[in-house]
Amino acid sequence: MQALQQIPEAALIEKIRNGDMLAFKEVFEQYWEILYKKAYFRLRSQELAEDMVQDVFTDLWAKKENLYIHSGLRNYLYSILKYKIIYWASQQTRAQQLHTHLLQRMEEMEDTILDAMEAGALQKTIAEVIHSFPENMRQIFLLRMQDFTIAEIARALQLAEQTVRNNHTAALKQLRGKLVKEYPHLPIYSLITFLFTKS
Repeated sequence: MQALQQIPEAALIEKIRNGDMLAFKEVFEQYWEILYKKAYFRLRSQELAEDMVQDVFTDLWAKKENLYIHSGLRNYLYSILKYKIIYWASQQTRAQQLHTHLLQRMEEMEDTILDAMEAGALQKTIAEVIHSFPENMRQIFLLRMQDFTIAEIARALQLAEQTVRNNHTAALKQLRGKLVKEYPHLPIYSLITFLFTKS
């Protein structure tokens, strides 16, 4: 009998579709670690990363009868994991991560633009503005801060890409308006570009 490791991927997928638990176990053992590493890189939590990867394989088995993969099994599993992470992120308040992000970025700016006291006040103002956004806008804005693409966010939240773009643009406009009003002496355009673009 041919070892499962030597079976072509298409045949392995077919076996899973037909309920072959050994084939499923082979896929689990082959991909669990690389999926975990990807999840941990995003989530920075061992427990959460393990749960997320477990959910990927639970979904794979639960939907095995409709398992038709055209882009390769690795890409298929990566895609499931990515959208689970985006969905999870969209459901979180993310306040602590937001504060951490802003604090790190502002610490980089203190020597040039802000002193420590003003950086703290600015951080609080930005957090309050983001908290005041409507739910979809807040989710979109925070996901963009984490470098998810417009297309990824649209798919995860089941929104049109243009809706995602419009919400993100409106969020930046609201934030810019508030900061201009509260901190007229700061170079707001440069500040927002610095804070909300990938370093």
